Amino acid sequence: MGELTIALLIDADNIGAKHIESILGELAKYGKVTIRRMYGDWTQERLKPWLEKTSQFSLTPIMQSNDTSRKNASDIGLVIDAMDILYSDKVSGFCIVSSDSDFNKLAKRLRESGNLVIGMGEQKTPESFRASCEKFIYLDIIDEETEIDDEKLDAVRKDNETSNKHFKEESFTQKSIIEKTIINMILDSSMDTMHLGEIGQRINNMFPDFDVRNYHYTKLSELLKEFDSLSLINKENKYWVTLKNIMPESIKEIENKIIMVFNKKRVSKMNIGELKKELLNAVPNLNIVIKKSGVTKFSLFLDKKINIIRVNGNNAELIK
Repeated sequence: MGELTIALLIDADNIGAKHIESILGELAKYGKVTIRRMYGDWTQERLKPWLEKTSQFSLTPIMQSNDTSRKNASDIGLVIDAMDILYSDKVSGFCIVSSDSDFNKLAKRLRESGNLVIGMGEQKTPESFRASCEKFIYLDIIDEETEIDDEKLDAVRKDNETSNKHFKEESFTQKSIIEKTIINMILDSSMDTMHLGEIGQRINNMFPDFDVRNYHYTKLSELLKEFDSLSLINKENKYWVTLKNIMPESIKEIENKIIMVFNKKRVSKMNIGELKKELLNAVPNLNIVIKKSGVTKFSLFLDKKINIIRVNGNNAELIK
């Protein structure tokens, strides 16, 4: 069986542009996104962030003027296109991105035709649409789970990166985004390592412009050696990629640093968000540590893994 081909159809009226990296990152696990369309009334100011993403992620904006009072025009256009794509037999899967219930019948129809149907939306998405999809992914949860501290990654990268005034990386996918994407791939996998070939395939599926030669390398393995967060392991002439230096010596070390934060503030109780912000200064890879511990939220990490903290609502209380 060949690689799954997917049509990505985005209801831009009901989903924020901030989710696009998560959308494509998730789809890269299933196959290759060969059709990428987004629907909306592009004269509206609030949709401009979507238009700014078109070039970077090869999205085709479909103009839909909301001139009908009966139904959102973007919904109508998306449904018509989905059926055209279905009958053209160009893809074997669909991803419908929306937090609207109007696509539940479309999702059912596509599934009845033997296609994989993946739905994506926020937690407010009605159950009728979620239940109609073979797989539904909550984007607001995914974004929270895969959050990597970009400022920390940038700081590490700048310490080791040689600048080139005649070379503009901004014209294609930045290395920091590639590094962050690979980190999340490994964290989401059932093992601590991933085969280099699988990483390469998924990166290419997610970023059509990706080419190691853009970064002055001839091999993906050489590019990955530049990333301080990744380590390459050669097993029987095959490369595997894993994360390195992501865990402190022990949970006890994190607890000591938490105590230092409370002592610095001279308090026994702190807002959890404020505590995380302060702790990131002492544990730059904190977000990775949290996910590797088996939980997805900092509050759960404190509650389940840190014995010196009592969690009460949005606050963390030092009990030792």
